Amino acid sequence: MNVVTVADSEYDLVAMARALVAPHSDPPTALLRQQRKLPTQIGPDCARLLEDALQKIWPALWRRDRARLGAPPFARRRGWERHPPAPLQHTRATVDLLRWLVAVPLVSADVATLPATRLALGDQVAIYLALEIAGPVRNVIAQQPFVRAAPLAWLGFAHLMEGEPPAFDDLVTGSGAVVIEALASEIAERWRAVDVSKRAMKRPSELIALGAAQDKTLRAFMTACEKRRELATFVIDAAAPLLERGIAPMPTQLDPAAALSVRSAAREAAGALLRAVIRWREWDDQHRAVRFIDDDFDRAQGLLARFERIGRVGADRAAAWLAELASLAPTTASPSDSIEPL
Repeated sequence: MNVVTVADSEYDLVAMARALVAPHSDPPTALLRQQRKLPTQIGPDCARLLEDALQKIWPALWRRDRARLGAPPFARRRGWERHPPAPLQHTRATVDLLRWLVAVPLVSADVATLPATRLALGDQVAIYLALEIAGPVRNVIAQQPFVRAAPLAWLGFAHLMEGEPPAFDDLVTGSGAVVIEALASEIAERWRAVDVSKRAMKRPSELIALGAAQDKTLRAFMTACEKRRELATFVIDAAAPLLERGIAPMPTQLDPAAALSVRSAAREAAGALLRAVIRWREWDDQHRAVRFIDDDFDRAQGLLARFERIGRVGADRAAAWLAELASLAPTTASPSDSIEPL
């Protein structure tokens, strides 16, 4: 058995990389709170250990994946059965992220900025996993230009983002599409939880910013995946339980001191996920028009089966909620405001 010796700072880098890919990892709180001075270069042993940790990203993604269920071509299969895994490309950006996470105390009032840079797909996945395990300092990480340059971070954590999302083209083809498939279930769960949280939001400006980020993300992503619409089925999975149980994103506690126009804008902003459902209804109309003799018939049938989880009844309910949000109708807390976890 070979014993590898690394410096204390290198040990922390490796520990952070391993935390990213650990199943059900608890936030590496101590690493994220500390301040550590790192050398400009890492040794060969540390480099090998980092490479070994990053090679476990695909297994980490497969653990998040759930077998597909639906009509062909979306039959039940595990991720590694649907797609042969291809190596994820990492650049220096992944090491820069790990170094920043280890060296900067993210609980400090003055956090050093992590500037934007060009990101490969592996870098984006590392950013996503860092946001996932960051716990109470997630907002600090999401504020970094480096992180906001990652389209995968926007798709998974749009509620934390500001500004304009980058292009999503790299996430709808090749390995990027495989990553989206693997993360779709947990992305749906996160979007659903955020929609439920809108019901208790009090500050109109906060809700307006949240809705703007969500709208930009969903519009851009759904446009990018026009030829791979199955990648946007997380919208269906996020919205379906809310539509089924009548849990509308109606903010019932907006600050009454805010101007009427501001509260109106906040209510409309709350409907971002519902607007994506309406776009899915438009897609559903198109899928119904695909004929048996058309090349895309099997794919259209699979997408029709996926949308049936919402169906026309659910889509009509989404449209009615959007109309209610736009009306500024007075709302009061209802029994469904206290709901069981979804």
